[in-house]
Amino acid sequence: MTTTFISKSILIFVLASRIVLAGSVDSGKVVVAGSSLEAPPPFWEDSFWGITGNIDRAFPFNAQPFGPYFVTELQVPVYHYEGLGGFSANFTIHVDDSGIPGAEIARFDMSGISTSQVVLSSSLLEPVLFESNERYWIVGSTLSGQVNWNLGDSTFGEAAFRVGDGEWVFIDDTNVSGFALLGTPVPEPSTLAFLALSGLVLRNRRLASRYRQKLEGSALP
Repeated sequence: MTTTFISKSILIFVLASRIVLAGSVDSGKVVVAGSSLEAPPPFWEDSFWGITGNIDRAFPFNAQPFGPYFVTELQVPVYHYEGLGGFSANFTIHVDDSGIPGAEIARFDMSGISTSQVVLSSSLLEPVLFESNERYWIVGSTLSGQVNWNLGDSTFGEAAFRVGDGEWVFIDDTNVSGFALLGTPVPEPSTLAFLALSGLVLRNRRLASRYRQKLEGSALP
């Protein structure tokens, strides 16, 4: 009986925590990271880094302070030239591995890229945790054609590119392509604990009420 109650209590705690996390992701999004920390990100017309079937483009960035954050959405300004194709692109987020893109932690697939310079958005099915002030990389790639990744206004910084599966080549003091990552701050542990505890208290009250009813029923002549 005790083991069963503890197991159910743990389950309630986990479910309550998940409810809080899900609620935090669905509302109150903020810009967690980006070229200009604006959403949608601005761009220069006719200024871009070209992504082709064999060239990947990468930019390092740091997540905002006062996190950690759950990231759920990416916004990028993209287009392709008339007749060149490039209707889809992949944008992946990587941890930093000694100054180069390391393990992939998120992937955003974008389709419907047109010849108009517009900001497109892609969302994750499951949120990804970003630590405050941590260094990450965003990498753009495409399987065919050429996708033009607009530059983010007058933002300058680092960039990298690679041909095929070759080594990353770095560029300093260069234009940074526009992007914005959106998400929500992670609730404080005290908030999670309070809601989980509230769930346990409510369940205990229900169990106690049922137990009293059972005793009263068995005491009847």
